[in-house]
Amino acid sequence: MEEVCDHVGFSVAYFSALFKKETGEGFAKYLMRVRMDEAKTLLRETGLSVTEICERVGYNDRKHFTQTFHKIAGVNPAEYRKLYG
Repeated sequence: MEEVCDHVGFSVAYFSALFKKETGEGFAKYLMRVRMDEAKTLLRETGLSVTEICERVGYNDRKHFTQTFHKIAGVNPAEYRKLYG
């Protein structure tokens, strides 16, 4: 969020409040949803490894990515690929 705020010239507090007011969800939750949606697409439509997908959607830690993905999708990335790939 700090990078976005620096880019648009807003304070973090102001941007956070404005973003939530306009979208109905916080920036961190929005970003996580966008990343997980992209991860789902990559799992369904490519043969990229989970590690490559993890990196492409902005996660540096595969374990954290897998835990977050499971929380959102209800299954881990490999299981998701088997079900929908």
